[in-house]
Amino acid sequence: QTSVPQNREKIVMKIRGHLVDILCAICPEIYSSFVVYEGKHKILYVQMYKALYGMMIASILYYKKFKADIETIGFKINPYDVCVANRMVNGKQHTVTWHVDDVKSSHVDPKV
Repeated sequence: QTSVPQNREKIVMKIRGHLVDILCAICPEIYSSFVVYEGKHKILYVQMYKALYGMMIASILYYKKFKADIETIGFKINPYDVCVANRMVNGKQHTVTWHVDDVKSSHVDPKV
């Protein structure tokens, strides 16, 4: 899991429904005092220290890390589509495209 940078705003997750009851049953000394009610619904707000799959921050952190990683090996991000990057390998263009965590790499030489 990717750590959430501590020098930015806090990332808070809202937990509701049966999961609140499960967490309070498993570890009441930690969670019970933090349960609040919104109407008749139990809610638990938790601060995130790790990016959880499916949260917006997880996608942003993944993008920033992936972009930084491919730039270190010579890729340049396309200014018109920030999920496309190119570099030259053996005089030919090597293109990488991605969406979320699906990546496609193409080059005329299949060994690249």
